[in-house]
Amino acid sequence: MLTAFALEAGTATGLMTDAMKAALETAFNGISADVFSIMCISLPIGLGIAGVFMAIRLGVNFFRSIAS
Repeated sequence: MLTAFALEAGTATGLMTDAMKAALETAFNGISADVFSIMCISLPIGLGIAGVFMAIRLGVNFFRSIAS
């Protein structure tokens, strides 16, 4: 059983100090910003490629329905 002790008011609870919490928060915020910037770059390109493949598939199905 793990018991959490507070060493000082707000400085440490369990095994995580405030400095560690701040460092993790900063790291996750940085990762979040990087992921969103990558999504903003890649999403329009991916949607364009998916749209082309979808248009080709719909076109082939349309011409197959006319030919039958």
